[in-house]
Formats: sequence, structure tokens, C-alpha cells
Amino acid sequence: MPKWDIEPGGVSDVLSRVNDVLGALDRHVGGYGEDLGGAAKWAGALVSGGASEGGQSPVTGLVASALVEFVEGTAKEVQFIGARAAKSVTGAMVATAAYETGDLEIAAEVQRSASSVIDPLREWSTPPTGGSL
Repeated sequence: MPKWDIEPGGVSDVLSRVNDVLGALDRHVGGYGEDLGGAAKWAGALVSGGASEGGQSPVTGLVASALVEFVEGTAKEVQFIGARAAKSVTGAMVATAAYETGDLEIAAEVQRSASSVIDPLREWSTPPTGGSL
């Protein structure tokens, strides 16, 4: 059994600060697709056949297409950040509560289970390739 030396008040203070940061992160993640959508809109388009003269409609430009593909390819990863952090905070709260009541076995089990969020990278049939631009 693990040996614990926890100050519940300190844990509470840290979790309060982490929750503030998670709130800000949630706001940023909420605007992620919208912000990149705006960037794609203003990235320009290819116009074929004189669209302004009643020809074909504009075709999305290369940068806009790349941004859309990027958002679709990273959506799971971005959502994973919040889910992982929230599960970690909840695990810390529950483990600390168990510690305070003297139930170290439950505290240890909760601590272990907090790491069980499924990694979206492992859900993909073909893992993304690394590299740089």
C-alpha cells in the first residue's frame, strides 16, 4: 500500500486553480473550429469560370482546404486534452476525499483509474506520422 502525506487544503487550492485554467481552456477549445473556420474563409478561394459573372461557384483555396483538414485531423486530440484534465482533477478530488476518511485503498484505486482515459491516438487505425513543416 502506498504511503501518503497529503495536505487536503493544499490539494483543494491547486484544484481550484486548475479548474480556472480548465475553464479558460474550454473557452479556447470551444472557439477552435470557429477560429480556424474564419481563417479558412479569409484564406481566399480559387475561382473557376468567372464566378462573379454567373460562372461556376468558387472552389475552396489550398490554404483553406489545408486548415479544414487540420481541424478535422486534430479535433479528437484537442477534445482529449479537456477530457484527460477533467478526469485527472476528479480523480484527485475523490482520492483526497478518500484519504481524508482514512480509506487509502480507495484513494490508491481512484488515483490509478484517473489515468484510464482512452488516448485518441490509439483509436486511429493508422497512427499519424510525425515530422515538421
